[in-house]
Parts: sequence; C-alpha cells; structure tokens
Amino acid sequence: MLSAVHKLEPTGDSDASLMRHAGAGDRRAQRVLAHRLAPRVQRVTRRLLRNAADADDAAQQALLEILRSAGSYAERSSVERWADRITVRTALRVAREQRRHGLSLGGILELEAFARPTRDVHSGEQTPRALEHYLDRIPSQRREVLMLKHGMGYTTEEIAELIGKPTGTVKDRLVAGRKQLRKLIQRDLRLGVRLDIDDAGGEDD
Repeated sequence: MLSAVHKLEPTGDSDASLMRHAGAGDRRAQRVLAHRLAPRVQRVTRRLLRNAADADDAAQQALLEILRSAGSYAERSSVERWADRITVRTALRVAREQRRHGLSLGGILELEAFARPTRDVHSGEQTPRALEHYLDRIPSQRREVLMLKHGMGYTTEEIAELIGKPTGTVKDRLVAGRKQLRKLIQRDLRLGVRLDIDDAGGEDD
C-alpha cells in the first residue's frame, strides 16, 4: 500500500544515480524513489479518476511501473515530470478498462472553484451547475484531453505523446470538447437551470 512507504533519509545521490540504482533493483534506492513519488502519483490519479478506489489502484500500478522503468530515465526532464507521464498513461489505461466494463467514469479538472458553480473559463458566464456535471456528458476522449490540458497543464504536443495520437487529433478534440462544454452550459443558462435542481435524475429532456 502507498501508506506503507516509510519516510527515508535522502541518499544524497544525483537523480540519475538514484534512477540507475533503482532500475537495477537496488531495494534502498527503490524505497527512496517510492517515498519521493508516491504522494505525487496519488494526486495525479485522483485528478484523472473520480472513483477513489480506481485512483488508488491506478496509483499502485503506476508506482510499480515507475520502479520497473527507472533505468530508462534519461534526464530530459525532472524525475517528477517523467513519472507523471507514466502515471497519466496508467490512469488512462485504467479508465479505458473500466469503460469497457460499462462503468461510468469521469475526470476532475483543477479549475477555480470546481466543486461549486463557477464562471465558464471560455465565456466568462456563471455556470448553472458544477463543471463536473458537464464533463460527465462529454465523450471520454474529449474529456481526457481537456483534463490533461486544463487540469494538469500539459502542452498539446505532450498530450499527443501521452495518448499516442497526432497533435492535430489532440487539437481537434480540445476544440470539440470546449465547444460541447460551452454548448451544455449555454443550454442550461437558456433554460434557467440552477444548482438546486436535483441532478440525480440525469439529463434534462
């Protein structure tokens, strides 16, 4: 379990040395690396997966993959940014697996005042409901790129690398996702929908 990773003293080695030793199976280096990255890995998976159990499972898988892949670290970015890429790929894979089993998953964007009605970041208008309500109604491929772009700060090129799609495809999904998000918000504004309307009943007719 992530919580079982004990606090350790720094090794004093460079990141390259730490990753090289961890990749070679050095247990102490692996423990140091796991302690350093575990909280960050869990934060990332919880941003991408709404269900806490799924997020924790993805975090466990990602951390194991990070330790297995440590020897491939090439110092082109920080250890944390390198680990983020593995974590994001793992979380997206878990989300795809869950969708194949027919489970409803949604992501969480770290936008200002996300948990309550806020202003649409594109139109400046007050959103009738929390953004999560609208994100749940956007196709998963569009929602994922919106999360990676606006929730985690990845560039379009980085997103393309993460999901294995051309940059043009990512741009198209971002444009389509924003357009659909704006349309859903504007529809509720026209209908006069407010947050105190019970969302439990699903989509409005």
